[in-house]
Amino acid sequence: MTLARRDRRLAALLVVVHAVVSGIHGVAHAELPVALAAWQEAFVLLVPTLAPFAGLALLYRGRERAGAALLAASMAAALLFGLTFHYLVPNPDNVASIPAGPWHPHFTWTAAAIALTEFGGAALGAWLWVRDGVRDSTATPA
Repeated sequence: MTLARRDRRLAALLVVVHAVVSGIHGVAHAELPVALAAWQEAFVLLVPTLAPFAGLALLYRGRERAGAALLAASMAAALLFGLTFHYLVPNPDNVASIPAGPWHPHFTWTAAAIALTEFGGAALGAWLWVRDGVRDSTATPA
């Protein structure tokens, strides 16, 4: 099954906007400074940074189900990570723990924007994966 051009473009838009907002959030982390543990840095590099681009590459290379699955899984895992550390668990990365100052608003709005783009990416990836699977299962054999 081949994805419509608009599906790939929407996925690309979500991944690129997520990367830009995440980059701004990373600058806010450095300026505040809010350090992450080594395992958290590794997670951030692999799951929300690299994996969505890998999923996007698969979508554009004709591996729609794999790309959609990787996009959905990476964005969902990143969303859980971000919600946990930015909002739920008291820690230096929690938006409530960030000291007032010029980078506080940037940290706060980018944390929320990251969550929105991750939710969107997870939902779109899941939708494309399910829709592709339904189309594959209802296709008539040759």
